[in-house]
Amino acid sequence: MNIKFTLFLLLLSSFTFAQESALFDRNFHHRTDDQESKNRREYLQNDSLIAVKDFYENGLVRTGEFYGFTDLKNLDEFIWYNANRQYDKSPQLKIENRKGVVKYYDKNGAVTSEQIFREDDVKYVQFWNNSIPCLVYGTGKLQSASTEKNEVLVRIFKDSVETEGYIIRELKNDTIYYKTDTHAYPKTGLQAFYRDLAENVNYPGFANLLGIDKKITIEFIVDEEGNLIDFEPVNNKSLNFEKKAIKKLEKMPKWIPATLNGRNVKTRFRIPLTFKN
Repeated sequence: MNIKFTLFLLLLSSFTFAQESALFDRNFHHRTDDQESKNRREYLQNDSLIAVKDFYENGLVRTGEFYGFTDLKNLDEFIWYNANRQYDKSPQLKIENRKGVVKYYDKNGAVTSEQIFREDDVKYVQFWNNSIPCLVYGTGKLQSASTEKNEVLVRIFKDSVETEGYIIRELKNDTIYYKTDTHAYPKTGLQAFYRDLAENVNYPGFANLLGIDKKITIEFIVDEEGNLIDFEPVNNKSLNFEKKAIKKLEKMPKWIPATLNGRNVKTRFRIPLTFKN
């Protein structure tokens, strides 16, 4: 009887877990104390496995199962970096022997893609378009159109590796590449670029009285010459925050342009900004 009870306790201990949740900023990068945040992450830790669920306005947008992590903030940075490759890798990010399987979902709860994050490498297992798989053994082409922007997104995969990625802008009759050999980059570095921008863009004081969110996101193109053009606010708050940021961005020095197959190409960049009081 004692032996059975001991075995039961051993079995029970193998299923112990810890559960936690946190709110995130609008880009799902950093944790926030803002209780009005629409981004929430839930963690379920069971021994060496950490299961993650990401929600936007209570709708599931991403799940993942990760191995090799003991620090949840390092896991957050790992997810951010592998999901957003246009940004620098944090020097504090630890990636050795860390990996995860990630799934993304549409607003109806259907799986749209499955990916493997292994250290700083991403493998694409499958994409689904209206529940129809797009890849065969990791090889295939994914094409989707945005009627709002008159753009066509094209992604080409071979053996679970994305080999080409670009956006055709029909109205402008040009192509924006996001899968490039080198990224577009400020000549003084991304951190210095952010500091210069932050120092020169003031937060309109009257907005404090209205309780307006101080965070915005601006999207723009870095052309073949390194010029910053075609600015567009992603989340328009209408109180001239975006105009203020764009006016400053238009005066910023040229960047080093992105390259593909030895030539300069256009690429799109997105930056989150926080206005200061």
